[in-house]
Amino acid sequence: MAKGLLLVASFSILLLNQQPLIANINDDFDHRLYVAFISGNMADWGKVLSELEAIASKNPSATNRFRLLHAQYGYIGYLLGVNKTSIAKQLIDKAEKQANILASIPTYQSTAKAMQAALLAYRISISPYKAPFLGPKSASLIDEALALNPTNYFALIEKGNARHYAPSIVGGNPTEAVELYRKAIELIEKENPASKPQKWWYINTYTQMGLAAQKAGNKDLAKKIYLTILGMEPNYKWVREELLPKV
Repeated sequence: MAKGLLLVASFSILLLNQQPLIANINDDFDHRLYVAFISGNMADWGKVLSELEAIASKNPSATNRFRLLHAQYGYIGYLLGVNKTSIAKQLIDKAEKQANILASIPTYQSTAKAMQAALLAYRISISPYKAPFLGPKSASLIDEALALNPTNYFALIEKGNARHYAPSIVGGNPTEAVELYRKAIELIEKENPASKPQKWWYINTYTQMGLAAQKAGNKDLAKKIYLTILGMEPNYKWVREELLPKV
């Protein structure tokens, strides 16, 4: 199951008469990625990724670049989780190109920096010996992202990931990670007051909060988080069949 990570930016649509069509297309991609994530059927994620690559190639708008980047980011986390390192490396290279372009666009700059930080963290997970060089750069990018936008929940998620997965000797602290994930979740829910968003990156942030609580030794909190997740999405395979039974 993908454990990664993620991020969103505000989407700009230039032609008003195209808004309903574009919104429907985007909602379809989001739904398909969500279903792939909760079911663990990442082959479907790969199919969506191929479609997004074709769309971005034909029309390399900032919106299309970001949607592709976001899907690449999630899929890289999955690839690393199943030890498909060589494919992950290739996708990291592609994703970095998109992130670098988006970082030059003001409305995407904060989120793109958070994504750049995440991609560096992926590189560290592949080659731990690079941590002394890439680790500080990744941390700096997260700080820059939050300086640009302190309420960017994707930057907060990446800061949470850094605290969650880094060794304690270089700043890892799963208890702090729990609070960073919690803050990100609160901001996401504030932006979506009507209902819990069915977005893979939202439910993954909840999942990471549970994993961080477990890592911190707080099994009661982890169990509570996993039960909350299943209350939102009973069909979430990773939590239902793996994480909750093992708490």
